[in-house]
Amino acid sequence: MKRHLVKMIAGFCFLMAFAAGPFSSSADALEIRQLTSPKGIKLWFVKDTNLPIIQVRFLWRGGAANFEPGLIRFLSTMMDEGAGDLNAKAFQTRKEDYGIKLSFSADKDNFSGSLRTLSKHKDEAFSLLALAVNQPRFDPAPLERMRQALMAGHRRSASDSGTIASETWWQNALEGHAYGNAVRGFPEFTQKVTPDMLRKAHRQLFAQDNLIISVVGDIEETDLLSQIDKIFAELPVQNTTQQVGPFVPLDGNFVFVEFPGPQTEIIFGHIGISFDDPDYYAALVVNHILGGGGFSARLMTEIREKRGLVYSVYSYLNETGSLPVWMGRMGTSHKNVEEALSVLRTELKRMREDGPSETELENAKNYIEGSYALGFDSGKKIASKMLTAQFFDLPPSHFDKRNSYIEAITLEDVRRVARRLLKPDQLIITAVGEKNTTE
Repeated sequence: MKRHLVKMIAGFCFLMAFAAGPFSSSADALEIRQLTSPKGIKLWFVKDTNLPIIQVRFLWRGGAANFEPGLIRFLSTMMDEGAGDLNAKAFQTRKEDYGIKLSFSADKDNFSGSLRTLSKHKDEAFSLLALAVNQPRFDPAPLERMRQALMAGHRRSASDSGTIASETWWQNALEGHAYGNAVRGFPEFTQKVTPDMLRKAHRQLFAQDNLIISVVGDIEETDLLSQIDKIFAELPVQNTTQQVGPFVPLDGNFVFVEFPGPQTEIIFGHIGISFDDPDYYAALVVNHILGGGGFSARLMTEIREKRGLVYSVYSYLNETGSLPVWMGRMGTSHKNVEEALSVLRTELKRMREDGPSETELENAKNYIEGSYALGFDSGKKIASKMLTAQFFDLPPSHFDKRNSYIEAITLEDVRRVARRLLKPDQLIITAVGEKNTTE
């Protein structure tokens, strides 16, 4: 009875979320079309005419780790700063005149972009995107402006304990490997970036063989395919980015960074389970029970609610394609660091050795299943989910079957996967805080 009630509530929330949105059906009813343009560009498409909007997401495999640290981040800031015969001001004015939203971003293993436009302005929007993708200008004036913005970002990051903790954790966990470098790179390199360096990176990365595209919205299929060819079909067939070598995560260790502030930021974690791994959804359930379920999670209950040791604590599965990581964060006063870490290890060992209870399992499954639909209440979210599925080489049917994967998880599954996922003796921990912080 309790399970049916939870599902009824989740269903009600689902209906409410979709009542005012453009999509009136769940992920189970998504009509994803796998298309190929006349010139051979592949994409996923969901047609929706409820609102006159088109949302495009696109991604190239290969990112910050494939280049000198910071170069691809710099490139992402320059892609809409002038292209073709439009200088930076003219390009931005054209975007504003037609209400076009166009952005680019860099990550460790990919470079992505997003376009959002009203259907009536699709020709202008797709033309701008084609210019940006194929003919970025990298003019000196906007380059210097972006350089100064990035340098300001470096200064902000250097004074933010959370950023310091995160970047130190990755550097420590993957010492000497490209994935350990911050996407933003280093100030010294940012100062040296030239237009020629950006042009070379653009030529190496932007190609057809590493391209992924998803589109949602109000556009006819034939028109879309024609536009896609105009944007992407002139790119080189193959990318020439340098390959990233294999990584060997370090065994458990503790790194402390002295930094003034009212609290200590702690990041913990180790190697995880990839999104395309058969055990991923069982790992998702394990993590939800342990640290991903808000105030109902064990870590929150044991470390914050019962003992008052932290301001916040949570964990999650980092779904980076090339480097799956399970990690979490805590914020605590300096005097409580040692005890908070002790309780953390105790709870990881308890979950690893005993697993969750039947009640915890059922509650977690109910929540994860019921909340899934909320990730499909906009074209932007659907386009992003389709992009992720393609990145991991999953079929469109993945969306139909996802909740059945959760439903099928047994107590034996989560106990087995908890033993596989959690490694309390191999925790990599970074703490950033006052000098009296010690393990």
